[in-house]
Order: sequence, then structure tokens, then C-alpha cells
Amino acid sequence: MKIPDYYRQFQTQPAAKEEEQKKEVQQKTDQSAKGGLQQSQQNKKVEDKTKVFQANSFTINQLEDWEDKTVYTLTGPVTDGIQHNVIINIDREVPFENLIDYAEWQIRTLEEELKSCTLLKKGETKLDNGMEAYEAVFSWFPVEDVKIYQHQIYILVDSTAYKLTASFTKKTRQTLGPQVERMMLSFNPKAISK
Repeated sequence: MKIPDYYRQFQTQPAAKEEEQKKEVQQKTDQSAKGGLQQSQQNKKVEDKTKVFQANSFTINQLEDWEDKTVYTLTGPVTDGIQHNVIINIDREVPFENLIDYAEWQIRTLEEELKSCTLLKKGETKLDNGMEAYEAVFSWFPVEDVKIYQHQIYILVDSTAYKLTASFTKKTRQTLGPQVERMMLSFNPKAISK
């Protein structure tokens, strides 16, 4: 017996209702599982020992036994074929008790790593805020026929050391060098919270 089209909608409706009910049951099951997962994640958050890491434009809950090894780079103009920048490295818990020992260690390390490196100048200096600092100026050839001058300033506050590095060509050492040196000497370290 052939069923007119009009009546077919009533014939397939129970099957559609069953499908709808199955979807509802599946959604409730998924929500329950998701809720359990969220509850588990919330419990996990409570168990993790963290501290707030605050950067320039964000914060994150940093696991307690993780260490911040951020290297800051302030970029300037590309002039005379090189990208100028000031790089700031922070080393916490250094084994040095005085600034000169830390600076001399940094200088020796650089001389060993850069075989074509020549130390041009080293000595004590002061930051604009009056803090003691130490500086060194090197020249070296990263590639043949390209001589780079590198100016480093070292600062030690308690057991935290800071190293500021800027690189120049012979020409830009004269043109950009004085501005960059003034910028580096304006460095003002804050107390580090542990």
C-alpha cells in the first residue's frame, strides 16, 4: 500500500524523535564529561605551585620550579648594513660577590668564544642613577671584511647580574654610538622579587 506524501511526515516523526532524544542524551553525557574535565583542571590548578610572572604586556602563572631566562632586545635602525640593537641579559643567582669578578669572567668568556675578538677598552663606569658598572669594548670579524665593534656594560645587584650589549660598524660607532651609550647608561634595575 502506497502512503501519500502528506502522511509520510507522520510516519518518520517517531524516528526523528528518537534521534533528537539520542542527541540530547549525548549532549548531557558530553557536558558531564566536560564538567568533570574542568573540575579536574581546576583541582590541578590548586595543586600547582606557581608565582605570577609579569612581562611588559602580559602575566602568566609560572610554575614555581621554572626559571625566567628572558633576553630583551631593543631594536634600532638598520644602518651601514647591520641591525642595531641593545640586548639585555639577566642572570639570577650568579656565583660572583663583586662586579669586577663578574665582568672579568664575561670578558674572558667572550674572548674565548670569539677567536678574532680584540679587547679595545675595559674599566669601571657609572650608570646615570649613580650605580657602579663595568664596561668593555671589543672589535671582531663575524665574517671576512666586516668589522664589528661591541660595547658591553655589566651591572651586579646582590646576586643578579645584568649584561647590556650593543654592536656597531666603524661608521655607526661614531654616528649612533654616543646615543646608544647614553641609552645603556640610563639602565635602572629594579629589585627582583623571588
